[in-house]
Amino acid sequence: MKNIKAVISIITMIALISGVALFSGCSLFSEKEQQNADEASAQTTISVTDDVIEPEDVTWNGDMFEAINNDGLLNILLIGQDRRPDEGRQRSDCMILCSLNPETNELSMISFLRDLYVQIPGYSDNRLNAAYVFGGFDLIKETFNLNFGVNIDGCLEVDFDSFEQIVDIVGGVDIELTSAEAEIVGSGATEGLCHLNGEQALTYTRIRKIDSDFQRTERQRTLLNAVFSKMKGCGLTELMTLVSEILPLMTTDMTDDDLMSLAFNLASSLSELKIENYGVPSSGNYQNATINGMAVLVPDLYEIKKLIFEEYLPV
Repeated sequence: MKNIKAVISIITMIALISGVALFSGCSLFSEKEQQNADEASAQTTISVTDDVIEPEDVTWNGDMFEAINNDGLLNILLIGQDRRPDEGRQRSDCMILCSLNPETNELSMISFLRDLYVQIPGYSDNRLNAAYVFGGFDLIKETFNLNFGVNIDGCLEVDFDSFEQIVDIVGGVDIELTSAEAEIVGSGATEGLCHLNGEQALTYTRIRKIDSDFQRTERQRTLLNAVFSKMKGCGLTELMTLVSEILPLMTTDMTDDDLMSLAFNLASSLSELKIENYGVPSSGNYQNATINGMAVLVPDLYEIKKLIFEEYLPV
């Protein structure tokens, strides 16, 4: 139990101070809350380069790989949604699974692309980011378990406004920018190592037009790692002060008291944590396709689950 509490403390603090990465997969324009999967599907433009597939022709082969018991891990899902002031719940366009092993002190950060075509309990098959808008934390946790075999212990979520505030609270972040990235970030940003404030960091992690959504999720994890590295040098008092400022800006299915008490035990273990970064899907385990008018990534769930449990998760 002592080890489990220490593990929860570590991942909770990482999630709190790295809320800066949660929003960042969001699209350039807000998507209003959808009433059902078919209505959501109709809004996406068909790509002429994708194979057109009927929903009934998709093969769900995830059950062919038996998921390894991951109850010994602490799995926290970081969620970023494209929500503006006065809007309701939107799609979870950024999803990063933080999985921590209490015995080995290893943390895996795994990005799941929003356009993954998945099974959503109680709804038609749809993009992964639709699960959150349809049913919030509960449904997205069920969806991860059904498709990827991962048991989610808790969720942490921020929107655009909260993200910018969190970055500024931690004093900004240092990021190595390419010339193309610097041009988009603007506001004086240049190629090389740059110190980004909240507004600039928001722009950085939303960049997609110079490459793709795959690279955008890499930028999200780059930002997450930058914040984590910065926090390694903080003392307990400074960490707890940051937590008290950041916590009210986030939405979670965990209680504030639990998060604060668990985070208190972080300081002695944070500097020793080993971090690995991954993305789902990866080359060879998905197909670009158009289904019901949606441009999606159809996953090979067998191969993806095999990677998750044999390479990505710190089991």
